[in-house]
Amino acid sequence: MIEKMKVSFVIPTLNEHGNITRLIDRINKIIKKIKVNYEIIVVDDNSTDGTIEEIKELQKFQKNLHLYVREKPLGIGSAHIKGYNHAQGDLIISMDADLSHPPEKIPEFIAKINSEFDMVVSSRYVPGGSTDKKLKFYLISKMGGYYLSIMLRIKILDFTTGYRAIKRELWQKIKDYKYSKKNVFLIESIYYAHKHGAKLAEIPIFFKEREYGESKTPLFKEAIKALLLPFKMKYLSRKKKGGR
Repeated sequence: MIEKMKVSFVIPTLNEHGNITRLIDRINKIIKKIKVNYEIIVVDDNSTDGTIEEIKELQKFQKNLHLYVREKPLGIGSAHIKGYNHAQGDLIISMDADLSHPPEKIPEFIAKINSEFDMVVSSRYVPGGSTDKKLKFYLISKMGGYYLSIMLRIKILDFTTGYRAIKRELWQKIKDYKYSKKNVFLIESIYYAHKHGAKLAEIPIFFKEREYGESKTPLFKEAIKALLLPFKMKYLSRKKKGGR
């Protein structure tokens, strides 16, 4: 079944010069071992550090590498959406370009999907998962995960990870919802997948702090949005039911 599957990798970028080549090299090596048909889709928010030129150079030698450049930064959520919508694979795997997400977990994502799950997310908080982020950021994120799990009634602990796999057929069912352009998209997409009866799973990862470049996520601002999100989602669900 793995041999017949096509995988689309979606990688949002914004000033990831150096990181993106290293990531793509690691993906290529892993896929070569498991022999899966694949493509890599990079959605760039108009990088100014040479990232775009670096990817174009890689494209000369890798025909399944596709690049979409936006005129201005539009956010991680909209980058995921654009990449997902252009994906041609049976399975879509997204990950950050900064090497925080270990590509070596790719076979585990594929195995989980092949064991009849519809969406699989990486997790720092299930047994075997961890991170080297500073303690205060770790605690904020972990507490937020428990909060969202309780409020949304979904048995997931790491809602904000961009390292995830989703069947393209599931994405086609949930793609037309109104999503945030920013990081909150990552939570919303899990919520809507759950609403559609998708089978969800988590796999443990070691989330490594980036070595090069700067993080583009305003943690505290996004944390406030995440706290308010369950109330917004429930309000929209009631409004939709009332309008039928």
